[in-house]
Amino acid sequence: MTPYFAWIVDFVGRYPHYALTAIFLLALSEAVPVVGTIVPGSTLIIGICALATGAHVDPWPLLGAAVLGAIFGDGLSFWLGHRYQRELLLRWPLNRYPQFIARSETFIKTYGAASVFLARFIAVVRAFVPIVAGILGMSSRRFYAANILSALTWAPAHVFPGVLLGMALNLAGLSPGRLAILLIIGLITEWAAIRVLRSYLKTASCS
Repeated sequence: MTPYFAWIVDFVGRYPHYALTAIFLLALSEAVPVVGTIVPGSTLIIGICALATGAHVDPWPLLGAAVLGAIFGDGLSFWLGHRYQRELLLRWPLNRYPQFIARSETFIKTYGAASVFLARFIAVVRAFVPIVAGILGMSSRRFYAANILSALTWAPAHVFPGVLLGMALNLAGLSPGRLAILLIIGLITEWAAIRVLRSYLKTASCS
């Protein structure tokens, strides 16, 4: 799916003033069930921050957009789980991912409220833990304490590497247009590498 998101990088490269909106939505999407497993939000955020910095966008609003997006994304998923309970698990698309739901339940039962913090940094479960936490009845106070703390930790870890990359490429004299092309190539390379790795693991498991 990664090549289909390359247009986001190209768009922000052309119109860097949309970087804040893009980062907010990408950070939010990381916590949305199913969507968070498809959209390469973390990679795109780093790339967009590099582009925005190359276009001289202030990095602090970029950080704020990432923090708010992460908090709102987890909060929305938690609210949906708390509001609709296990009824959600019977509906599309969640009914197609019972293995991820089960894994998230086990994760929460093992680590409690800390699971909300830890899941932010773990692929796949990060998109399911918030909604499952709501379904399991985790208290809002415990959830939001972990949610906000994890967002304040996760956002700088993704924004600042992109900012530093953008600054370095600026010093190297690379234009935003060329930077966008390099990032798109990087996204496609990442997608291809993941496909090859998955194919290899699938073949190895069957042999």
